[in-house]
Amino acid sequence: MAKQSNKLTAKEVKNLKFIENGVKKQRHPDGEGLYLLLDETGAKYWRMDYRRPITKKYNTLAIGTYPTVSLEQARSKRDEFKRQLAHGIDPAEQRNNMKQEQLKSLENTFSKFASEWLELRRIEGKVDSETIRKLDKDILPFIGKLPVTQLTSEQLERDVTNALVQRGALESARRVKSIINMILKLPLKRRIITYNPAPDITAPQPIKGNHKAVIDEKELAHLLRRTWRLTKDFPRTRVRTELALKLSAYIYQRPGEMQSLRWESVDFENRYLSFKASKTNQDHIVPLSRQAFDILKELEEMRTSSPFVFPSVKTPLECISSETLTQVLKRLGFKGKHTVHGFRATARTLLDEEMEYRTDIIEHQLAHKVKDPNGNAYNRTKFLRRRIQLMQLWADYLDTLRQGGDVSIFKPDPNEEG
Repeated sequence: MAKQSNKLTAKEVKNLKFIENGVKKQRHPDGEGLYLLLDETGAKYWRMDYRRPITKKYNTLAIGTYPTVSLEQARSKRDEFKRQLAHGIDPAEQRNNMKQEQLKSLENTFSKFASEWLELRRIEGKVDSETIRKLDKDILPFIGKLPVTQLTSEQLERDVTNALVQRGALESARRVKSIINMILKLPLKRRIITYNPAPDITAPQPIKGNHKAVIDEKELAHLLRRTWRLTKDFPRTRVRTELALKLSAYIYQRPGEMQSLRWESVDFENRYLSFKASKTNQDHIVPLSRQAFDILKELEEMRTSSPFVFPSVKTPLECISSETLTQVLKRLGFKGKHTVHGFRATARTLLDEEMEYRTDIIEHQLAHKVKDPNGNAYNRTKFLRRRIQLMQLWADYLDTLRQGGDVSIFKPDPNEEG
């Protein structure tokens, strides 16, 4: 007579109670090795007894706890294990093997293979500081902790190369793609991955726009000196306009965010601006350097009944026109060379390429859509301490450049390794 299976019902499983009879654990069989185990605490555990295929010794498999694992789910797992046994596979060994594979996957991070690749390059005498810099700034912060088995070409584009392309650094994007490709050849050769996604990275077209930007330090120094003399050289220019241009240089936010900046967004006590980024609609914080804070204090003394920091002269309840600062830059001799939006590209380029500041922190301060290695989106307070330092560093750098000082103090020592 065949053994009865599926003895239990869902209602019985739910209502079963531990009975005080001197036995610490009580079994309630469902059939074909599956049973519900109750202990004196009232906890319920699904278990399955079976004979190992080779040794024929009894073994017990843990399937899960009730109600996390329902009766139906426990039976499904039992049936799966029975099929494995029919093919001579020990389900306990199969489970252990899968756990080992998962652990290996977690250990085999991109960062691990990047370190191995760099060591091989050192042995071959092929390591250069630029490659290390790109790894440390443009690659590892975004995918370093991820297992190589999880990487796809779409993810590499989204998390790594797109940011480079969007700021116009096409050559850097190509170089980063090449570095990722060479690193992933290591796990591919060892058959840890079966496919290298790097060659399939497609660099998207750069964002179109006419945001000319000065990125040469000498030219930038000239622009700053002209800006700081604006009302002296052009007496009819309003002081508030000069301050708007100075603030744009210091905080490099989008022009629309600058011209429509409201007093309610200025937090003098905590020394930051807080508003929704116009392009992404994200809550955004802009830490104020000492210089930016002083400019806003000067503007506060000029404050009118307008809600705007930079009100229109003709219509005070409206903000300054987008053309105002554009015309000033033309007057200063920078037509076709630099735009108000260009201050963003100037900061992005020099902070990254000259001062070698961490790319992900710069991207957060620019209020770009940034995702971390876990896929978490932009957080307005993320890296806030480092962003406060970043904004002060940038302001001090601009002042030193404008005054003809030695800006090398803001840059890494070229003689230092890595």
